[in-house]
Amino acid sequence: MIDQFDKNDAYCRMLGHVLTFHYCRTMNEGLPCVRILDCWFRRMDIREFIEENYSEEQQQKVFQPPKPKMVSLAEIVANAQKQAGKEGDEK
Repeated sequence: MIDQFDKNDAYCRMLGHVLTFHYCRTMNEGLPCVRILDCWFRRMDIREFIEENYSEEQQQKVFQPPKPKMVSLAEIVANAQKQAGKEGDEK
């Protein structure tokens, strides 16, 4: 059962307060947080949980290295420019 640990809680170093496991396993567009292994390894066999409950494709999506900040910023700017262009075309 994927939800068997959902009510357990732990301190989230990323957000700075206690959260339930349910939040940790679903916060990334329905997938686990990228830091789930770091936060939960002392409380449960988190690697086994991930392997049993998520496909290989999902695991790769969760654990892929984050994009460099400059790449993320460039994507945000490009998306904002596209959105501004669409709004300008509608007027």
